[in-house]
Amino acid sequence: MDEPPELQDNPHWRTAVWALRVGYLALAVAIVGVILVVTGSTPWVLAAGVVLWLAMAAVTLTGAFRARSQLPEPRPGLWPIRFMLINDMVHARSAPARS
Repeated sequence: MDEPPELQDNPHWRTAVWALRVGYLALAVAIVGVILVVTGSTPWVLAAGVVLWLAMAAVTLTGAFRARSQLPEPRPGLWPIRFMLINDMVHARSAPARS
């Protein structure tokens, strides 16, 4: 993956990656909620999962677009940004050193 090194130090990018991780967890909660609703249980788990998933989608998009806008020209396109997000979500990296 040809990822710009500036992204790893960008706080917006890190926020987008973590929001994507939490979004997948929220999607799993929503799926469990669908199963619970089908079995006759309360729809609150489904509602919580969907609301959290929508919130994390907004945070992911905002963070990714803000990080992309801070990159020098030429910026990667939208598809490469998506693949970089997924790659960074799966491959955990250490936190940047703070001085």
